[in-house]
Amino acid sequence: MTSSNPAPPGGIDFWVEFGLEIIPIKQLSPVAAVEADTWRANYSGSAVKDHFVEHPRDRVGAVVPDGIIGFRTASAEFDGALSSFLRSLGAAPMLWLPAGSFYRLADGESISDWSGVLPEGILAIGPGDTILLPVGEKLERGHFGGSMDDLAIISLPIEEGNGDADPPAMELVDTPLAEMSVRGSASSFEERALKLHPLLGNVAMLGQATVWYAPPNSGKTLIALALLLEAVRSGHILAGNAYYLNADDNGNGIAEKARLLDDAGVHTLIPGENGFEPFMLAGRLDEMAAEDRCRGVVIIIDTIKKFVDVMDKRQTAIFAGSVRRFTQKGGTCLSLAHTRKNPNANGKAVYGGTTDLIEDSDAVYMLSEAVDVEATGEKVVKFEGKKKRGGGADEAYAFAADPESYDELLASVRLVDADQMERITASARRADDQTIVDMVFTCIAEGIDKKMFLAVAVAERLKISRRAAVQVIERYEGNLWTYSVQARGAKVYRIAD
Repeated sequence: MTSSNPAPPGGIDFWVEFGLEIIPIKQLSPVAAVEADTWRANYSGSAVKDHFVEHPRDRVGAVVPDGIIGFRTASAEFDGALSSFLRSLGAAPMLWLPAGSFYRLADGESISDWSGVLPEGILAIGPGDTILLPVGEKLERGHFGGSMDDLAIISLPIEEGNGDADPPAMELVDTPLAEMSVRGSASSFEERALKLHPLLGNVAMLGQATVWYAPPNSGKTLIALALLLEAVRSGHILAGNAYYLNADDNGNGIAEKARLLDDAGVHTLIPGENGFEPFMLAGRLDEMAAEDRCRGVVIIIDTIKKFVDVMDKRQTAIFAGSVRRFTQKGGTCLSLAHTRKNPNANGKAVYGGTTDLIEDSDAVYMLSEAVDVEATGEKVVKFEGKKKRGGGADEAYAFAADPESYDELLASVRLVDADQMERITASARRADDQTIVDMVFTCIAEGIDKKMFLAVAVAERLKISRRAAVQVIERYEGNLWTYSVQARGAKVYRIAD
């Protein structure tokens, strides 16, 4: 007798189409039933269904997306307070779950902005948090909008002034905080502070906590080490004050990098060697800050997820606090982090983990491959600043696509200036466009010469979007082909002489 696998819970497709990223949750526990990074790296609709077929007892949860906030009560006694608070927002949530009522944040606002204005007993749910979703018979689809885009946008209330009313009389209050005040110590902070200037290119400033997010094998470690060694050679960093924490390499990679850094006098720390383990780092940074042994020290963390669980908001916040205390005392920290395997709907890379690391850093860059390697013979990586505090700039770096050794690869790293980047992008674009250009020639030769008919034919034959076809047609007007305007404004194309 054979048995068939059970079907996944009804309603999963609804939540996927609604715009939520599904994550399995253990029974009788708020904990995810999977390892979060691995799950996100391999996320797909079919993977979700397969998991729940194999693990039908797991509950269906979701990760709260960026830009979304929810509200719930600390206990049932505050249900009335929650209802009053939601009415005060002036908009229905359109996503009302047992886990909370959800809205879209206004541009420029974050969950931390709302924390100080919530009534007693009302808690906020933010990006990166895990929530339980109703499925099967518990899913009442008519209670929700069509997608996450339908969620109402809310903004912080603006307090109205008291007009011409006299302010209340004030008196000095003795508080325990006064004992910890640094009032009167401004001069010592000025002496301690480092003059802000670029340290690792323009993508990591002196005295700041910086994070680079990039896909695996994109070149982030290579560029970081190349910029570090250049800063040592130019005298901007004292080699003995530089530390590369390599927790993301195999034996050969460790040996190659350790030799190169040894030659320059830079320290390498490796888990399991000389008593070092990643969990120690936060404590050592706090120790250095307490003893004022941070000034001029530069640390590169590779990669951050080996030192803290970036999916755990509390752990990440504690770790980021240690890094902040280190930089306040004159240290510089560059953390290398991974993006998720799957990009967002716009094709852009998405950072891995919660938002805490981003919020607690001075600068954040997203790295992406700017052009096709085959078009230039080099790999070009573009840095796009998502957050900058007091300096920094978007840059691009190129390096050899097929070197014979790591030494050659490291030596090939170079800054790509704006003019070079424009030429490289144009060259790559021409290479990318060539297939479409060839098809436009073919269609015009066949008599398909009116603009929209031409775009449709090219798109259908190459299985691309009509927009992409139109962009190429317009890009090479007057160069590869010309057109004349005929009856009713129709553009009719012919191949240029």
